Amino acid sequence: MYRATSYLSLVFGGLAALSVISAQFLFIGLICSILGFAASIFNIFIQTKYQMEKRLFTKAHLGLVLSSIPVIYIVIIVLIFKA
Repeated sequence: MYRATSYLSLVFGGLAALSVISAQFLFIGLICSILGFAASIFNIFIQTKYQMEKRLFTKAHLGLVLSSIPVIYIVIIVLIFKA
């Protein structure tokens, strides 16, 4: 379960990051982003609870960063077109 959620967070995070390429894929990217966040948070929770990995930056952290790209993109677009 631990490895599956780490790879799921990477897959959903990668799909979310790729959705920023075109505006028509942004809704699907946000759904992938939510799923990537959920998988990453679950994986990081399991990792810290059982102290499985001692590394500072794991696959779940990378998935979390990739999943946040569409949200940051939308915030930047809103701030640019607001002015």
